[in-house]
Amino acid sequence: MSRYCAPCVRTPQGRDSESEGPDSPCLTPLPGRVILWNTANERLTVSHRSPRRGSHSLLPPAGLLLGLCLGPAPLSRALAQRDSVARPASTDSSTVRGRLIDGHTRDVIRGAQVEIADASLRTTTTDSSGNFTLAGIVPGTQTIAIRAVGYAPATWQVMLKPRQVLRHTFELDPLAIELPGVVVKGKTPLAERRFIDFERRRHSGMGYFLTQEQIESSGASSLVDVLVTVRGVQQVCLTNDCVAKMVRSPPGCYPQYFLDGNESSAYFARHTPPHDVKGVEIYRGSSETPGEFQNSNAGCGVIAIWTKSSP
Repeated sequence: MSRYCAPCVRTPQGRDSESEGPDSPCLTPLPGRVILWNTANERLTVSHRSPRRGSHSLLPPAGLLLGLCLGPAPLSRALAQRDSVARPASTDSSTVRGRLIDGHTRDVIRGAQVEIADASLRTTTTDSSGNFTLAGIVPGTQTIAIRAVGYAPATWQVMLKPRQVLRHTFELDPLAIELPGVVVKGKTPLAERRFIDFERRRHSGMGYFLTQEQIESSGASSLVDVLVTVRGVQQVCLTNDCVAKMVRSPPGCYPQYFLDGNESSAYFARHTPPHDVKGVEIYRGSSETPGEFQNSNAGCGVIAIWTKSSP
């Protein structure tokens, strides 16, 4: 392989120097000749004419010849020196390898932002396992800041030695979120709604009402015995069965019974045990009977019985 070098200008010693060797320094090229050296350090001189106007010279520019004349060894040293300046050594940098968890449940925290506030402001995020790595940190005292959605942000002061790999488990506390008050509204049970209506009708002043306390204090063994304690109600016995009848009702006109809000037969209703009854409403004629108990038999009176175990 050959390389070339341009002839040099007159030297201070007063003679022309044509770079007597391949490693001799060259200054400014002289027009007209190029000197080549082969691998055996034999000099070859090439002459050429100056190009005519409009033509192109085959000689490389003078600056390029001067650079080539330096040879591969000086050029390699120059490149190495340039690289050493451009890329300073960072073999003393430290690394932090951490794992982020919930301080209460010990669950890993994913997608949290981790930052170290050194000159480079390095940041990263935790992976699906809560792990993170921050490398290339300047040794010394550094501050690690971590933020995650739903958690209070926190910082840690760490002292890093040159080339140290710090491993640590970091914990965040969940934010205390105050929720607005919740008002739970539910329907009143059917039995209670019926008794509310019982009390509403009792305070209306229409009809006659027997409460659970009155029934229990009467000591009666049958419901008919309780009913006949009401003014305007009488007991009528037919064969071996006694029934309640309104005094103002004509013969054979017997009251309509309601059991827990539903129409019922007289036999079944009047044989309800008194200790199972919570309240009784008695309407002695259609003029007293409220709309919810009005039917074709309301003219003979209405008796509404409410049991303790109503559905």
